[in-house]
Amino acid sequence: MSFRDGIPSSWNFIGDPLFAESALFYFPIVADPVVSGTLFSGLNHVWRTLDDGGPQAYLEQHCNEFTGDGPDVNPNPTSNAVCGDWVPLGASLTAAVSATDTRVGGNVGWVARTPSDTSTLWASTTTGRVFVSHNADNADPNAVSFTRIDGLDATSPNRSISSIYVDPANANHAWISYLSYNAITPTTPGHVFSVTYTPASGTTPASATWTPLDGSGAGFIGDQPVNGVVFDKNTGDLYTATDFGVLRLAADDTASGWVMAADNLPVVTVAGLTINPGSRQLLAATHGRGAYQLTLP
Repeated sequence: MSFRDGIPSSWNFIGDPLFAESALFYFPIVADPVVSGTLFSGLNHVWRTLDDGGPQAYLEQHCNEFTGDGPDVNPNPTSNAVCGDWVPLGASLTAAVSATDTRVGGNVGWVARTPSDTSTLWASTTTGRVFVSHNADNADPNAVSFTRIDGLDATSPNRSISSIYVDPANANHAWISYLSYNAITPTTPGHVFSVTYTPASGTTPASATWTPLDGSGAGFIGDQPVNGVVFDKNTGDLYTATDFGVLRLAADDTASGWVMAADNLPVVTVAGLTINPGSRQLLAATHGRGAYQLTLP
């Protein structure tokens, strides 16, 4: 964490608490778009810090990667400082709750928030579990609760989820992309879904629907991993990152299907997408061929 605009000498280590659990090599960390200084990460739990990993003065004294006096950054430490103040939220998302529980294990592979909602957080695991919390901003981390929703629709694939993009207009709706191949889970195919969660109300139980968006015919996304999905709130278009470039689906138009988003991108694995609707930018990070920007209409 840098409090000084990324100056090379200003970086502080903040990861000590996160070694308590197993994690993906590239595990998810997101900055809260609602509250400055709040960060979420995914291991077996979702973890949270409310102050960028710790007080600035403390981190810069003990955890600075060049001048800190703590054991994580100094070969001859003069303090036993703990670098980082992350805490786990609620229960583990990968553990078995009962002997008959499904999709156990793995790691949290994605966490997602939306600027339009101060309390909702979506999270997923590498075994295909999907969770929604409606009190992720609770000051008491032990009081944060998650509702598992993938089991509410039998069509949700039990494959690793690569990304979740929460609808800026409805925090109970998101677009979810999946890795791997339909051949691995032939009874639950699909790589891109529109997912709507309806919380329980009175005597009406909670429900969730997975609506497939893979398309068909010439516009079929194909049986290929999808590495990420983002939504353009200005046009309603979806964009996906694949191992062969970036595709666009016009306003959930599965009849017409997916097309190449634009020319001049190499045939290369696109590991992830970032969209800035207000600036009309779509940014694509590739595997070994650099980063690209598409100016959106």
